Amino acid sequence: MIVVEFDVPVDPLTQVTGFELGHVTLQWNGGAHSSRQLGSRGLLMGYPAVADMLDGVVALSADPGASYVFTGISSGWGFAVRRTRRHGLQVSTLAGRPLCQTSEADYAVAVWRGARQLLTARTPVEGAPLTDLQTAVAAFPDAYRR
Repeated sequence: MIVVEFDVPVDPLTQVTGFELGHVTLQWNGGAHSSRQLGSRGLLMGYPAVADMLDGVVALSADPGASYVFTGISSGWGFAVRRTRRHGLQVSTLAGRPLCQTSEADYAVAVWRGARQLLTARTPVEGAPLTDLQTAVAAFPDAYRR
């Protein structure tokens, strides 16, 4: 089982622009890979990260030969996801070190749940980040909505 968490702290009295910095964490049985590992250098734009990861799930589901590389905007942190012949998806560091294996459905649900949690807490005001999020959510395959 894999869990995706988007942590984008925002002052509750201010509007969310969508460009706020935060962290992304992937957790699975026995490990984690987080932008927090780089400290302040790992801070990334949280809302564009959500849209990018949702788009990555769509790309993976649309093409059996597809792979996906995530690199956070304004950050050097990231990960890669590629399909394997026997074990679903393999998640690895950008340098190629294997992190975990998961099914495509589990990965998709984890990204969807993480996105939903962030957007339920605070949604950005009108603008490019909100438009990108709305487009990514609309493109997300109905098969993965649980």
